[in-house]
Amino acid sequence: MNHRTLRVAWDNSLARRNPTGTGVYASQLIRELSASPGLDLQVFEGWDSKRKPGEFGSQGVLSRGARAASGMLWGHAYFPYALRKGRFDLLHSPSFVVPFACPCPSVVTIYDLSFLKFPEQFESRWRTYVNAVMPSVLRRVSAVICISEHTRRDLLESYEVAPHKVHVVYCGIDHARFHPGATVDPSWSESVGIHKDYVLHVGTLSERKNIPMLMRAVALLQSQGKFADYQLVLAGPEVSVLSGASEIHKTIWYFGLQDVVVLTGHVPEAQLPGLYAQAKVLAMPSLYEGFGLPVLESMAIGTPVVASNTSSLPEIVEDAGLMVPPDDIAGWAEAIGNLLKNPAQSEEIRRRGLARAARFSWQQAAAETLNVYRSVAGSAAAQIAAQ
Repeated sequence: MNHRTLRVAWDNSLARRNPTGTGVYASQLIRELSASPGLDLQVFEGWDSKRKPGEFGSQGVLSRGARAASGMLWGHAYFPYALRKGRFDLLHSPSFVVPFACPCPSVVTIYDLSFLKFPEQFESRWRTYVNAVMPSVLRRVSAVICISEHTRRDLLESYEVAPHKVHVVYCGIDHARFHPGATVDPSWSESVGIHKDYVLHVGTLSERKNIPMLMRAVALLQSQGKFADYQLVLAGPEVSVLSGASEIHKTIWYFGLQDVVVLTGHVPEAQLPGLYAQAKVLAMPSLYEGFGLPVLESMAIGTPVVASNTSSLPEIVEDAGLMVPPDDIAGWAEAIGNLLKNPAQSEEIRRRGLARAARFSWQQAAAETLNVYRSVAGSAAAQIAAQ
């Protein structure tokens, strides 16, 4: 198997719709794997490939039903036919879904198990779907890639899956984009309402991100006279299948933070590095993360990080940021306030963050992913030879 080109199909039909998270993972690995010698990677986009990332279209019941039916027909009827015709060595699905009758060995990526840990935060139809397909997928695939050791432990504790099938491959960082000195377009910043120094949060406006707690910490700093010169910028979209946005809006009004909190919505790709670079602090108070890509991007830029001491975040940040329990409002206020007012501490955290981020790359992630591919393809070839 190592002496010939490995033919791999990549199912990008779901991952490409997400401009963050799975979409970043997919686009970066596609780029790196496509340049790997000895690998022939063919990317399948699905039937609605003209839809732009992040464009969800009409949310009517009939429209959603038609899209779901079309996706099922493509994924479980046409796609297996294309795989069989292409004589692929394996399929990689970065969105955990594989055809019921997959004609080749398959690999899936699991990012987190938030749908099990926080089921009430997801739309019931999405929760029902994932719970129905996940056990079957894990039984049928040849390998599972988890993006952190914490996700791997969660998976092994929650499902019956052979440990040798589960591999940890960390996400990378695009150092060409995320680096010290990145700039943001001032006209864009002004258009979304940024006009002061700011503390930044990057992520969807979902309940799991614990943003109301962060706003309570900011309100505490404000009451102490320590936040008058700053704004809190919440950079991320509202997503229909995730709950939490309404509570964020209620918290803004309850604490009178209308002039303090900036809601940017989805941030254009070209503006994100500079948005990190101009921030005084990146705050990530999540209750649960499979990896926490914003903390890595922020560290690579050189912006100090305060993050929750839960799930995968300590694993990724280590000693390169301040870690605070996600329910400790006073602790979050103190940590953010110290970084805003203590240049020496801020510079030390910045230095550690840059060193920590330098250890992650998408090239390394691609190399480790390719090792998983070769292991799966080699095992399949050995089984055929033994028959």
